[in-house]
Amino acid sequence: MKHILLLLFLLILSSCSTTDSGVYKKSISVENKLTEENLYPWSTMSSEGSDFALQNKNTKSLFLFNSACRKYEASTLNSLTSSMLAGIEDVKITENKNVFYQNREAVEVAANGKLDGVIRFFRIVTIQKNNCIYDYILISTNQKNLDADSPSLKLFLQRIILN
Repeated sequence: MKHILLLLFLLILSSCSTTDSGVYKKSISVENKLTEENLYPWSTMSSEGSDFALQNKNTKSLFLFNSACRKYEASTLNSLTSSMLAGIEDVKITENKNVFYQNREAVEVAANGKLDGVIRFFRIVTIQKNNCIYDYILISTNQKNLDADSPSLKLFLQRIILN
């Protein structure tokens, strides 16, 4: 079931990655400094739609990292994050703030809603750099797990470096 939900969410994300002039390309200028030593209790998982995907063995939360690049991208960070949440039913945004990560302006949103009829909790950080959009996404089964895994999201923001 968790893989069905992940695939559904990835389908939603990929639907946001097309434009009238074609499909976005994944970034080639990302440096992943996550290692097995600093991942526990997270483990890598295969994901066709994301650049990188992890699952927490204890909480079953998912972390996804996505990049999409296109020349002359002109969308705002808020509109990019909103388009990502558009496929989720009964979305409630519980937090929306402008922040800085890796010396770039970013938008961090916490939300919850139904994905395939099942309530999920999200924390999404969206960054734009050099005509690319980068999304760091945490998906949890409940608010407690989202709160518990949010420090890991901050670690991933530090260790998946946008060059």
